[in-house]
Amino acid sequence: MLVFVDESEWPRPKDPSGFTVWAAITIDPKDSKDFFRDILQLKRRLLPFDGPDDYEIKGRRLLSRRAVRTPWKVTLCEEIVSPCKSAGVRAFAAGLRNTDTLAVEGFTEPIVYRAYSRILERVNAMMVELGEDEMAIIALGSQDEGADTQKARAFGNFLYGNLIGRTLTHIVETPFFVSSKATVGIQVADLLAYTLAQQNLGRADIDHIGLGFRELEWRSEREGVSPRRGFRFEDLGTK
Repeated sequence: MLVFVDESEWPRPKDPSGFTVWAAITIDPKDSKDFFRDILQLKRRLLPFDGPDDYEIKGRRLLSRRAVRTPWKVTLCEEIVSPCKSAGVRAFAAGLRNTDTLAVEGFTEPIVYRAYSRILERVNAMMVELGEDEMAIIALGSQDEGADTQKARAFGNFLYGNLIGRTLTHIVETPFFVSSKATVGIQVADLLAYTLAQQNLGRADIDHIGLGFRELEWRSEREGVSPRRGFRFEDLGTK
């Protein structure tokens, strides 16, 4: 299973009153070609300018308070849910307040490790239901060599150095880094993260888009297991 992960920090990463939403979408490799083609066709149909293939889908670009005044941007976000459903995409998300109370023992970046914990344990639960031989391959957006190295180390430290991480036996231990400009999966994860972050801040103007994405949330089909669903939002201060 391919798992594309991205984040949306609001209002600022180091603001003690802010929070970050990490989101992931999963897709079976056998369905990925059709999914990526459908998203490309959607961009070609809706984008009112030349070169739509190269247009990078990003939440802030499409759904900021200024961006939503442009009808085609809203329509693109509304319609992107349909190819996700057709391809069997499942969504995962973790909303985390940026406070020291979220620290995980032994780590210096509490938000990062708590995010990995919330996202990956849910992806792992889905993989367990799919079968004992199923594995999830994690793809993260690439920044630069230094930042990618830090992310890879944090990822490995979580899987091997954290009690929860060591139980996630259906997660491939090394993440792959991909260009967000060239990778539709990362773009959709970014849009998902931004939409959920804004919705949790009370953005009524994009609430219908958030509700559409929430239909993609993974739900367990088994009784008596935990976690049983793909989203978890902690102490966001909003209802």
